[in-house]
Amino acid sequence: MTRVNQLLEHEDYIFYMEKIDGLEKERRFCKHGFEHGLNVARIAYAYLLENGELLLSKESIYAAAFLHDIGRWVEYETGEDHAVASARLALPLLEVCRFNSDDIQVILNGILEHRRHPEDNLTTLGEALALADDWARDCRHCSLQDLCYKYNQTMNQVMY
Repeated sequence: MTRVNQLLEHEDYIFYMEKIDGLEKERRFCKHGFEHGLNVARIAYAYLLENGELLLSKESIYAAAFLHDIGRWVEYETGEDHAVASARLALPLLEVCRFNSDDIQVILNGILEHRRHPEDNLTTLGEALALADDWARDCRHCSLQDLCYKYNQTMNQVMY
């Protein structure tokens, strides 16, 4: 996980996460910090492993999960879809951390697709990130279920 740790220690990644933390300080709903990224990484990896679709390295899956929301601050400030902003911001980080061009393309596509529904004919990584993004939330114990646009009853079930 050398490249993932390099990514997490990169000054741009740290800057993006600090911006998100600051902009979400008063947010009542789920936040998009390190813990969310780690939960998405673990769930996406387990999902792909159990479904026999482990075409990417564990390191690439974790990188995608940690990067899938780094553009949240852009969405908050400009309204641009954070999936698009996240993919744009992720590219130079992946290059600096020496991911190969094939893995970079798969990771960027997964990031772009993470907000879509698994039924939308997504890439394997896009589907895993989309599912893990929802499954990583603790909706069962959330007092804001009635106000949350993402919440549905199935989110009370333990999936992974």
